[in-house]
Amino acid sequence: MTENLATTNKMTYWQPSAGEKISGIIQGSGALNDLLYDEQKTMFLQDDGGAVIAVILNRYLRHSLKQNNVALGDFITVIFHGKEQKNNGRFFNRYSLKVPQDG
Repeated sequence: MTENLATTNKMTYWQPSAGEKISGIIQGSGALNDLLYDEQKTMFLQDDGGAVIAVILNRYLRHSLKQNNVALGDFITVIFHGKEQKNNGRFFNRYSLKVPQDG
């Protein structure tokens, strides 16, 4: 996915609850500076209503986007399944990515 920083002042950030999903066309990606976590990778999706929403990308989503050869202009769906706990006791956010296949 090509890096492309957003230059908008008003950005809506996706803050899902377990079971929620978001679908849209990838408009770009960038990095969000965060005091606690240094730099977070973000992806900007345009939904059906034309709104652009920032989705913070965890390691799994970044890997899934790369593995599926997702690019600017592609339509995708991101599903948030909720927080889960690993065997070592650490928590993580579980997501899945759906990319329609051309048929």
